[in-house]
Amino acid sequence: MSKVLDRYQVFLYALKIKIPAKIWIVLIFFASVFLGIIGYFLDIKIGLLLFVNALVLGLGLPMYLYFKKIRAIERYWPDSLKLIADTMKAGSSFDFALREVSTADFGPLSFEINEAIRRLEMGDSMYVALSYLSLRIESKIVRRTITLIQESLRTGAQLADVLEEIANDTKQLFRVKKERQTKTMLQTIFIVAASAIVAPFIFGMTRVITGFLTDIAANSGIAAAEALQVSLDAQKTIFLLLDIYIVIEIFAASAMISVMREGDLSFVVLFFPVLITIGYIVYFISQVILNLMLSGMV
Repeated sequence: MSKVLDRYQVFLYALKIKIPAKIWIVLIFFASVFLGIIGYFLDIKIGLLLFVNALVLGLGLPMYLYFKKIRAIERYWPDSLKLIADTMKAGSSFDFALREVSTADFGPLSFEINEAIRRLEMGDSMYVALSYLSLRIESKIVRRTITLIQESLRTGAQLADVLEEIANDTKQLFRVKKERQTKTMLQTIFIVAASAIVAPFIFGMTRVITGFLTDIAANSGIAAAEALQVSLDAQKTIFLLLDIYIVIEIFAASAMISVMREGDLSFVVLFFPVLITIGYIVYFISQVILNLMLSGMV
């Protein structure tokens, strides 16, 4: 448990949130409960929906923003390596080339490189400063590149040529990822439509039809009292299972989209609240529409 809290604390500190992880989790939980209670006065399902969304967003947003920052750094990484390589080929040292990158507009990467330069100014060696940079940026691409840079500086290899090759390979890697996102767009639309629109709509109609048939049996006296009670109990169980299934199905769909589109499960915190909200809105609307169509028939 302590490792999980320490890991979560990294997400908070990276976003400059100075609250301890335990306190943040407790605050998010009670805020979610408060929103859930407010929604409960409107409808129990609205309360549950507000509670789940607030809890997922509150706990998952720091993680999502942290990895979004890492993705931004990775996006700028090839251009920064190319700038370092070009500067070194012009006759400058690696130290000077690194400072050139820090003054360029490379988003969050410029800030991280400035932190490494600050370590150099405090008296740390280049190896230690680069290790500090690698520790701050949780990216396999960045960390492997820094390891190669450290090895090249140690052995005296042609660092500019190495960095240029890495920059080209990294750009090709991101190009492949972009193509994957484009090619999976149709599958993503299908998953969203099936999980957040079609399935909730069908389940909403199933709920109304089941209740409609039970009402007919009760009002016409077709079913005996005991059989009717059993039917009502089974109906409540079916309704509960439908509600639970929608949540599980949409969470699974969010996880699939997150992995398929972004290659990272952490993005589920972005997709799940949106899809679950859409799903339950469709679920309620389908019940309202069918109830209006069946009104007056019992």
